[in-house]
Amino acid sequence: MVEVFSTYNPGDIAVIKSVLDAEDIPYVFAGENVNLLLAAGSYARLLVPEDQAARVRDILQELEFL
Repeated sequence: MVEVFSTYNPGDIAVIKSVLDAEDIPYVFAGENVNLLLAAGSYARLLVPEDQAARVRDILQELEFL
C-alpha cells in the first residue's frame, strides 16, 4: 500500500471513501479517528494498492483534492 493523499478534514474523507467505494478500489484511511484528527491536528493518510495509485491520483485530481 502506498500513500496518495492526506487530510485532517472528515468531510474530505467521507467524499473520497464514497467515490473509491463506487469505483471498487480498495483503500485504507490510516489514522482517520475523528477525535484524534480534531484534537491532535493529525492527518488521515489514504493508502491504496500500488497498482491503483495512479488511478486514485487521477480521481483525486478530478475531484480537485490534488
